[in-house]
This record gives sequence, structure tokens and C-alpha cells, in this order.
Amino acid sequence: MALHEIVYVSLASEEMTSQELEALLTWCRLQNEKFQVTGVLIYHQREFLQLLEGEADVVTALFEKIEFDQRHQQVYKIWDGPISERSYARWSMAFVDQALIEAVPQAVHPSWFSQGLARSVKDSTGRKLLLRLRDEFLLRHGEST
Repeated sequence: MALHEIVYVSLASEEMTSQELEALLTWCRLQNEKFQVTGVLIYHQREFLQLLEGEADVVTALFEKIEFDQRHQQVYKIWDGPISERSYARWSMAFVDQALIEAVPQAVHPSWFSQGLARSVKDSTGRKLLLRLRDEFLLRHGEST
């Protein structure tokens, strides 16, 4: 089993309501469980930051779908490579938004939201920040979906 990970940022075509986000998360979590994909999604002011991990061919195919999904614009891959183990094995798709981060403000550097996700997570910095988020926030505060 060759595990693979992709981290990307994108801009939502339109601002998503909380109901639209919830519907998207429900669908994606079901699909991710079906295909054994794990990871995390952050959404803030139309920006997505997502880490996907699983079988290489499955994750690559999923990312290609995202690239052509009309809900996304300006899709930019910031990390793509093999991994030895999953970083988000407990989550079919953990979800983080600004309200959740504000509950524990020390979990994420303030620039993530003030400068925008795409500007804050260039190159491998995005992956490192997502791992820090997992270790310092999600595991400690019980986000387990």
C-alpha cells in the first residue's frame, strides 16, 4: 500500500453558507470513508486549505476532481508526495473554521486568517502548519470527525 499526501489551497467560486459547508462535509466524509481517504479541511472567507492522504492513485484522482470542480478557483498544490504514515488517520475529514480556531487562539498563528490562507501557507509551510494544527489543536480539543 503506497500512501500519498496532497496539500492544496483554493478559492471558492462563491462564499459558502454554513448549511452548504455542512452538506459538503457530510458528502466528502462519506466518500472519504468509502475510499479510505483521511485529512483536514480549513475554510475561511472563501479560501480552502486541505490535506488529503491515502492510496496514491485514489488521492491523485480525488485532487484531479477538485481541480475541475466548479466550486473551486485558483487551485494551487503546495505539497504532493509519498508518506510513510497518515498524519490525520483519525479523521475522514477534520474541519476547521475561524470560529473553531478562535475558541483556542494559540493553536494557529494569527496571520493564517488576517493575511489569508493562500498567502500564509506557501511551499512546505502549509504542510507543517497543518501538522502543528493536528498536534496542538485537534488532538487536544476532541475534533474527531
